[in-house]
Amino acid sequence: MHKFIEQARSAVDQAELYWKRTHSITASYENNQLQEIAENDLSSVAVRVIHEGKLGSTFAVSPDQEGLVDQAKTAATHGDQATFSFAPQADYPSVEGSNPDTAGLSSENLVALCESTIDAIRTKRDDLALSVEAEVETQSLVVETTEGATGSFESAETLVSIGAPIKGAGIGVYKWGGSTRPLSTPQHLVEEFVEWYGWTEKTSTPKTGRLPVLFAPESSFLYLLPLWAGLEGGAVEKKTSPLTERLGEQILSDHLTVLEDPISPGSFGARPFDDEGVPCRKTAVVESGVLKSFLLDQRTASALGQSSTGNAAKRELFSGGTETKPSPWPIRWQITAGELPYREIIAGLDEALLIYFGMGFHSGNYPQGQFSIQAIGFHIKGGKVIGRLDNTMVSANIYEDFKNVRAVSSETGPALGFLNVLAPYVLVDSVQVAGA
Repeated sequence: MHKFIEQARSAVDQAELYWKRTHSITASYENNQLQEIAENDLSSVAVRVIHEGKLGSTFAVSPDQEGLVDQAKTAATHGDQATFSFAPQADYPSVEGSNPDTAGLSSENLVALCESTIDAIRTKRDDLALSVEAEVETQSLVVETTEGATGSFESAETLVSIGAPIKGAGIGVYKWGGSTRPLSTPQHLVEEFVEWYGWTEKTSTPKTGRLPVLFAPESSFLYLLPLWAGLEGGAVEKKTSPLTERLGEQILSDHLTVLEDPISPGSFGARPFDDEGVPCRKTAVVESGVLKSFLLDQRTASALGQSSTGNAAKRELFSGGTETKPSPWPIRWQITAGELPYREIIAGLDEALLIYFGMGFHSGNYPQGQFSIQAIGFHIKGGKVIGRLDNTMVSANIYEDFKNVRAVSSETGPALGFLNVLAPYVLVDSVQVAGA
């Protein structure tokens, strides 16, 4: 246990130490040329205390900095009423973390990965202004409390991303993948990237009305963020969530099972405990469309008379960091795959949309399950992709439209954006589309 906790025991009623250290190396290529090699070290600390019934916090670079307990104690005199306790002692699951081969990757390794990826694409398309980036990040996370929590975890992860602007469109095509193991040239990403880019060379606008929409893994955040908003313990506590009092009810299609699985061995983003030091565990959030669990941290669990689900994260919808207070958030979600390859799903569609991104998500009423976006993706007709979408809006409500899912693909991939998600392609039978 860190000496900070020992010092805090005699000064305040309760204390919590959060200490995150990261080391990252990044190689970035723009327009097929090496743009930057960056190496960064970061150490950040958040301290919270509960004293005389009030909550206080302070921040630093190192937990060895003098005066942290006193600073947080002073902050507590003006703080909110504490309605919960910090995490108690617990046994943490075993999670594969820092692979030495990954942790030992150098900038030379990342440059080689970027260049081999560019070469693989240029053998198929030598006319694209490619952006390719490779990164390795090692992380050490410590969460300890005076109540007995002693979480310590080290990880090493690497990722590669591919992108290219669509000529005259102001948007691009992007693919990325991550692993706890060293990456080689990502052939499957290269092949799919080249295929998708080829689909952008013609534009097409679908008719206005209700059409099937195939949501690619990259776009899964469009419907999972509204789901998070309904599952989030604060919304359940305030009874503003449309899912309040609906545990055990069918809320989505029986094709959809959403797992919280932060402890899967060797998985990107896996971890044994959350940002409050509560053990993570594998849980069905939605099972065959039936609501099974909310997402709770220590505060919201206390308010609801329950136990934390291990979902505290220093995240907000569009931001996050050490100075962000913990709140309920998906740690690592996985949507169970189906049996059909997504190309077979496309082949069976008369007219539909394939969406991989959306602009304007923030303008929808996502806390109530509704999102409305400018669709970024492709138009399907006669079982084939005929071009990229132009002037197309899509509006959906997950609690209505996602009760009618026709198919889920066998392939899975990561989401773009804010969530650590592994998702398949999800074909929703009927979604409101505004096009030509």
